[in-house]
Amino acid sequence: MAIPIKIFDVISKYERNMLDQFNRFQEYIESDTARMRRLHDSNRLTPPEIMEFENPWWKFWRRTERIELEANPLTEKQFQTLLTNRRRIQKLQFACEGATEADMPLLAFLRDYSYRHMLTEWNEHHFFMYRPVVEWNGAMVELSHIIVGPSHIYLVEWLEGDRSIYHVSKQKTWIHQPLKGENKRVVNPLIALTRTEEIVRQFLPSYDGVIQKVALAPNGYFDHVPETRATQFVSRSDYDQWMKQVNARASIVKAQQIRDVAKLLDTTAQMPFRQFLDQ
Repeated sequence: MAIPIKIFDVISKYERNMLDQFNRFQEYIESDTARMRRLHDSNRLTPPEIMEFENPWWKFWRRTERIELEANPLTEKQFQTLLTNRRRIQKLQFACEGATEADMPLLAFLRDYSYRHMLTEWNEHHFFMYRPVVEWNGAMVELSHIIVGPSHIYLVEWLEGDRSIYHVSKQKTWIHQPLKGENKRVVNPLIALTRTEEIVRQFLPSYDGVIQKVALAPNGYFDHVPETRATQFVSRSDYDQWMKQVNARASIVKAQQIRDVAKLLDTTAQMPFRQFLDQ
């Protein structure tokens, strides 16, 4: 699973010191996994079953009896699911300083299509910024999603229609043709991608990797894709193969990758998590 490092303009722990916090996160995950494994092996992850029953009337000094039965142990699959869910919460707590597990139901972006895909389908050698907010030309600007890998920076806009067709054009809006129902107009994602690329290149003027703009429709298709283009269009027919190539290119986390992420974080707006919740 990829690692979220910035959510909108919420203060992130990684903004303190990217390398130090990344190392702390790795150490924390390693120790937590070992602790959870010990609890699992000793069958202490599930509470014991309590049986309670009424005593005969003449046992007036103890009206009820309680018997504690040994808990059924988790299967390995259930244990791995438990770990995965813990990792999602722990990752978010580093990306949103001050967030707690109790806050999770209040965060709509956790259920967002793009967040779930970035978290689960990109491997752990990618860092992603979910619609980061930066100050640009005297105004606060929300960018496209930014995913930083060892050799590539992906600027991503997601189109989530199921078997929809998106008609590419240079206009401010595209025609979204769903499988069922009437056509709709959606904002041209290339506008946000172009703006994001311009800003990222300003923030990383000496970046020597590939900065790739990507329009992603994992369950849809594109029509009228221009032959000459600076943006990559990935649709339902080639999404799985494209993701395999992306993850194959990211076999390790590199030192320069950490430095590039730190530079991007230095440019983002910062809002306390509680203030973000109250908006």
